[in-house]
Amino acid sequence: MFVGIDIGGTNIKGVLADKSGKILSSKETFTPETAEGILDAACLLIENLATSSSISKIDIKAIGIGAAGSIDRKKGIIITSPNIKVWKKYPLAKNIEKRTGAEVFLENDATVALIGGWWKGHGSKFKNWIMLTLGTGIGGGIIIDNKIYTGQSGSAMEVGHMTIDYNGRECKCGSKGCLEQYASATALVNYVNEHLKDHKRSTIRNRIKDEELSSKMIFEEALNNDELAQNALKEIASYLGIGISNLVNIFNPEAIILGGGLSLAHKIIIPIVKKTVSKRSLAGLKENIKFMPIKDQSIIPALGAVKIAIDSTASN
Repeated sequence: MFVGIDIGGTNIKGVLADKSGKILSSKETFTPETAEGILDAACLLIENLATSSSISKIDIKAIGIGAAGSIDRKKGIIITSPNIKVWKKYPLAKNIEKRTGAEVFLENDATVALIGGWWKGHGSKFKNWIMLTLGTGIGGGIIIDNKIYTGQSGSAMEVGHMTIDYNGRECKCGSKGCLEQYASATALVNYVNEHLKDHKRSTIRNRIKDEELSSKMIFEEALNNDELAQNALKEIASYLGIGISNLVNIFNPEAIILGGGLSLAHKIIIPIVKKTVSKRSLAGLKENIKFMPIKDQSIIPALGAVKIAIDSTASN
């Protein structure tokens, strides 16, 4: 048996699966604020996955971890993570190995989403395609000629830190004008907070009396024709289209697949992205591109982490 864990800035998701990718159990929890808290939550999630499937932890052959940020794959270290700032040269793989007794293999979270989509999702249909994960930040992964490209350390395609305004908003990474400051779930929430005072009749006003403002709430209210929510989604979709236009000009992909929690709003986001790409990308590069949401957003990234564990164990 193999476990895959996907650790993002907001949630930790996990699956237990066999070598064929058949899922035996799946769980998720919130991402704590401390490094120790994240470690505890991930290890408890692994225990719960095993318990709910009536297997012992010793039956878990290996664990794949997808983690947000720049990584050193060989050492199993999180070098830095703009959206999980408590991770700095943090030996995540080694710490989980100590707790579980299983081999642990670390990969970037966007890459595990890419692998999951390639293994069990829409990506299996294409040879050259890009995945963007739209969550607290924005991650990315790419398949080129049916091969995963991850760069020398495993941290390539940090598309959320592509500069789209050289003197723009400050980013947690230390730069300015990064795409994720304009087109992530965080950017969506920030937009609504900034413009709420100008929309006295927004239905969001009533909801935030009882619950915290979230991208999910904004999406729900956009479907209910709330003007502020719709404006916010149009804004971030336009910026996302600018970032994707750059990727189209560089890579000329067959498909762009959107993952992450914000991809649930794909019916609003994708038409605007397509329109922006059509305006901004070069002729000969922008044609015949498929735009689609990830299949099974809650499962596919963690399933990609399972695939990492399976393949890494087989190669050892």
